[in-house]
Amino acid sequence: MSGFSYYSRKEYHKAMLQCLRRSNVIFVIGARVTGKSSFAARMKGFIQRNAEEDTHVGYINFERCDRARIDVEELVSSFHAHYAAGSSNVFLVDEVTHLIDWENGVNEVMKQGNVKIVFFSSTRSVVSDKLDAVREGSYEILEMLPFSLPEFIAFHGFKEENTAQKLSPKKTYLDEDDNLWTLEDIYNRYSLAGGLPVYEKGMLSPERCMSVADGAYCAMVTHDILEVGCRSSRSAITDPLLLRCIITIMAKNVGAHISATWVGKQTYEYLQRTSSTKTIESYMNAVLNANLFHIAERLDIVTGQKLKTLPKYYMVDTCLHNFVTCNQCGSQAKLLENQVFFELMRMGCRVYNGKLGASEVTFVAENGVNRAYVQVVDALNESNMRAVLQPLRKIKDNYPKMVVCREGVTRKTGDGIFITNGIEFLMGWPMNNIEK
Repeated sequence: MSGFSYYSRKEYHKAMLQCLRRSNVIFVIGARVTGKSSFAARMKGFIQRNAEEDTHVGYINFERCDRARIDVEELVSSFHAHYAAGSSNVFLVDEVTHLIDWENGVNEVMKQGNVKIVFFSSTRSVVSDKLDAVREGSYEILEMLPFSLPEFIAFHGFKEENTAQKLSPKKTYLDEDDNLWTLEDIYNRYSLAGGLPVYEKGMLSPERCMSVADGAYCAMVTHDILEVGCRSSRSAITDPLLLRCIITIMAKNVGAHISATWVGKQTYEYLQRTSSTKTIESYMNAVLNANLFHIAERLDIVTGQKLKTLPKYYMVDTCLHNFVTCNQCGSQAKLLENQVFFELMRMGCRVYNGKLGASEVTFVAENGVNRAYVQVVDALNESNMRAVLQPLRKIKDNYPKMVVCREGVTRKTGDGIFITNGIEFLMGWPMNNIEK
């Protein structure tokens, strides 16, 4: 993954300070190659400059540790080597899950007090119930995602040609070679290249995009699925071909209601051999643990009950989706739905798929006491207007309701439903009553 250019992600810096003020244990979790390690390495100076009291920050990186079987005593010693008596201590710990029984060492370190630990991990298994803080519920999770569309624009050096020009897909930008791009042009390239921060600035050719996706995909599968499975006999991945088949099926069906049973039937069509539902579930959980996909559970809007069946899955980056499906375009409406899901996550929301009787609302986004209902469609016109808006109109509460469409003009209906152009939404169109 050569050619990495660091980009300061200010929203994550601010979120980290807020988490440190509230909690002693923070987990920064995200798919491999989303910039966690670079972020961790640069947080040391940032925290020291912005802390409200005398704070010592130690950075410990276990990513390249050549001895996974460090015992608890050695692990505690590595923390003590970074400990400063008389100061508040913040330990930034990268990929500690590579070690065996690391939780016992962390629990011992936390007992001495005056310590905060920030874990950076590519796998969700770092939130282990063997940790005292997790059992007590006294921790926070900060999800690190690939670049948003505005971050993509800034990283690749696009500048607004006319700052007074109103935000729309036709708004114009200049790249670093003074070539003219519309916002829609940039969005189309973003949908191809994705938001993994591992490009050289401006290097956005289709060939380069597929090369980046290949490297990122192989790293995720090798390090965060196969190796993690080998360290845990309960979730060992013994059939890489079946794994690839499952990932491909999930990628081709982003935004669809799928189950392990259904995926198993599809793998039979590909491989001409059967796999047990239990095996399929284990492999799908391994993919989720590696953050290659995120899940949108179903929520009954009337009762507020979370349903256990037929969730939806979304792939963490469109570049990876294009690579896995061998289709650089894919379904534009489904890719937009995928992008909107992660944009809602960036807003700090927990995102569900809404069930309203026999009807569906694409997303129910919740942030604390606030909520929004979001339908995502390709285009809104006379032929589908009634069907798209009807579920939203059935909801009787006063939370904001909107339709995000790939094509169309941002506007508002007479009964207060926002119709939002998809590109404008991804550029940060305000979500009323939902705060970051």
